[in-house]
Amino acid sequence: MLAERAEIDALSRCFERFKHGGPYEVLPASHPAEAIPTLTQGRPDLIVLDPQMKGLDGLRLLKQIRVIDPSIPVIVVTGQQTSREAVEVLKAGVFAYVPKPCDGTALEHLIALAIPAVVDAAGA
Repeated sequence: MLAERAEIDALSRCFERFKHGGPYEVLPASHPAEAIPTLTQGRPDLIVLDPQMKGLDGLRLLKQIRVIDPSIPVIVVTGQQTSREAVEVLKAGVFAYVPKPCDGTALEHLIALAIPAVVDAAGA
């Protein structure tokens, strides 16, 4: 999960309340320099990314993620992206694009859809 610290805390609490699947291990990163090493140490089932963090070129990071592993589902949660930027992010292959403020129930449903896609792809 790549987002500002306050958002990481809120999303971590959100993951704890999910009613589907097993417990989730949340590996937070509040800066891209933390995210890439985490990705190279082990494959996450899902990435939740806020491309509007300070000091972050979200599209560039998304492209780096795609080079490392193009099959990892990415959910982009953002509040201030332009239509042009949204199109670029979608072209880079995100699973979902969610505007802020996001509804916890809707996010839970998206994650439930994204994670079985990972399990199905790994078993194929």
